[in-house]
Amino acid sequence: MIERQAVNRTSLAMLVVLAGVAGCDDRGAPTEPPPPPPAAARVISCQADVRAGTFDCTTPTPPSGRLSADLVLGGQGTYVALRSSNVSYTSGTATFQADVTVENLTVLPLGTADGGTVTGVKVFFSSGPTVTSGTGTVTVANPDGTGTFTGTSQPYFLYNQILATAQVSAPRTWKWTVPTTVNRFAFQVLVNAASPQPHTVLRWLYDPLVDGTDLSAVWSASAGDVFAVGLGGKILHYNGTSWTAQPSPTTADLAGVWGSSGTDVFAVGTGVILHYDGTSWTVFSYVTLFQSPLSLIGVWGSSGSDVFIVGDVGVILHYDGVTLAQQASPTVNLLAGVWGSSGSDVLAVGEGGTILHYNGTRWSAQPSGTTNFLAGVGGRTGSDVHAVGDGGTILHYNGTSWSVQSSGTASALYNVWSAAASDVFAVGEGGAVLHYNGTSWTAQPTPTANTLIGVWGSAGSDVFAVGEVGTILHDNGAGWSQQASGTANSLYGVWLRSASDLFAVGDGGTVLHFNGTSWTVQPSGTASLLNGVWGSSGSDVFAVGNGGTIQHYNGSGWSAQASGTTVDLAGIWGTSGSDVFAVGTGTILHYNGTSWATHATVTRGGTPVAVYGVWGSSGSDVFVVGDFGLIAHYDGITWTVQTSGTQSALFAVWGSSGGDVFAVGDIGLIAHYDGTSWTMQASGTANALWGVWGPSVSDVFAIGDSGSVLHYDGTSWIAQTSPTLGTLFGASGSSGTQALVVGDFGTVLRGSR
Repeated sequence: MIERQAVNRTSLAMLVVLAGVAGCDDRGAPTEPPPPPPAAARVISCQADVRAGTFDCTTPTPPSGRLSADLVLGGQGTYVALRSSNVSYTSGTATFQADVTVENLTVLPLGTADGGTVTGVKVFFSSGPTVTSGTGTVTVANPDGTGTFTGTSQPYFLYNQILATAQVSAPRTWKWTVPTTVNRFAFQVLVNAASPQPHTVLRWLYDPLVDGTDLSAVWSASAGDVFAVGLGGKILHYNGTSWTAQPSPTTADLAGVWGSSGTDVFAVGTGVILHYDGTSWTVFSYVTLFQSPLSLIGVWGSSGSDVFIVGDVGVILHYDGVTLAQQASPTVNLLAGVWGSSGSDVLAVGEGGTILHYNGTRWSAQPSGTTNFLAGVGGRTGSDVHAVGDGGTILHYNGTSWSVQSSGTASALYNVWSAAASDVFAVGEGGAVLHYNGTSWTAQPTPTANTLIGVWGSAGSDVFAVGEVGTILHDNGAGWSQQASGTANSLYGVWLRSASDLFAVGDGGTVLHFNGTSWTVQPSGTASLLNGVWGSSGSDVFAVGNGGTIQHYNGSGWSAQASGTTVDLAGIWGTSGSDVFAVGTGTILHYNGTSWATHATVTRGGTPVAVYGVWGSSGSDVFVVGDFGLIAHYDGITWTVQTSGTQSALFAVWGSSGGDVFAVGDIGLIAHYDGTSWTMQASGTANALWGVWGPSVSDVFAIGDSGSVLHYDGTSWIAQTSPTLGTLFGASGSSGTQALVVGDFGTVLRGSR
């Protein structure tokens, strides 16, 4: 991406100089999840300790391990989580107070019935406050109102905003009148909030075939029921024919997945445990250590009511179908993998060659004979288990002791899965897959060099391996084939001609193409960073990038075109193959179907100004935007600077017509042009916005930093649920139900209703 220049707030004239050329002529869906359950369906119990100055709305189960004082399990269940800070008590005014936030744990927005209109989230007191230690009466001192929810005259606090999935609200200060004779009090609250029907909201999900977000683990209930999880809360499902992304209630990195059936699946990650009931994923529990999310890495169970979870600092958690509790662990080393033959024969492996065994009563350490990091463990019986790790380490357990097996590689191995004693698979660095036939390990050829992190199967002839940049491999017994793979390169531009013809470009000259069925990497002919892409047809596509790079696709291959400049080019748009504009640092170029030439220069006080975006309704109605709030318009003859109302950088421009144009930029800026003048619109975010696109005047999307996706309904901008926290750079689409967004590290999101 072009490095944006620092903004000089001093007012200087902007000069756009036409380069002596005549003006151009005017030429002219995944399965929907169910809505979340009623918001008042889950009671949240809270306790306040006046003397200690604490206010807690979690429901930790008393753990039994050495970290019991600081490990917190819970998060009030499925739908929302409350967090408190700045807790204090002032005896002189008898006021106890805390700043409280609400986090949305559902897969749809809360606080709106239609996805755009704010109705807010009300947290109301269903019972209490009740004094649990001391004497006196506690009352809510500053409610936003009282209402009838589950009873009459119930006080509530209003969070007057829309909460996207995993979004945390702005804090509200809750106050209680608490006599000095009260030590502790408790109460229960419920949440009342509207949520839109799924079909009214454009849902953004990872494209499972090309998104470059790493996958960490895979598990299958059967050949047609496979789950894969990864970074940023990524969850994919395979139905035996195709992979689809599933709505995830978290953006935390996920490291492990396991289930007792396809309707009882657990996924674990950074500070979170998720559960899938066959319909939707929900937050099962949060796990924090010293008030920070604890990294959970491995999960396995003998049944849905006998589940083991392992992670950082030797933490071992157990779920018995009712309670999630910590178990005493004999190590503080990170534990990366867990597997067992039964609930009373479980093994966990990890850092420093650590191997632990659980006999149904307690965990104890076993000698491994290595200090190498052990990343995965798996087997078929308690006397036939393999563990794998750094340096190509493979250990075998015969039920009594561990012994070293020769792997034939020095590369790190990350996981192992066993179909039978003579049919075992291990995966690792560089796309490595090793197979054990009961006697020796041999390398199997794979179609990828990407590191593989997870492996699982329903049988020896139905094995999946997943890993870096969204790689998914499948072995049907005849060899490994690639089902999905993305790129680790960031993607900056996307152009969608139709649902079966789209291009994305990015770092290192990356060009990806989708034909409606599969994605392919196309040789672009350049290693330069590509910032933008646009085409007049599927066989007439242009990509622009750094160093004056312009590449052209003729339907068969990409070739370089002479741009006549070495400045970085950031954007491209046209009306036809013979009327194309490209913009960059201090320059606007034009292509007439034969050659590129400078159309105008853009300076400020004699210094070239970076121009980032270009769009038009016709060849005689073209807008460009850039640094220092630059907006310039071309009427087919002359470029003129328009008053934008800002000195901050504008990065992208798009419109539904010449009288309905949007420009987006730094610190959440959105400017709108009505055909006469530009006015600023409230975006509700301070994140930089890098792209804008829409299918109509009342259906516009802006994207940017921290995974921001904003939607404009013709009246106001509202944040939408995004599955990523990475920066999103480019947006395009062909209709209100065919939209694509690209961004950091190969992120590709699809939007559908």
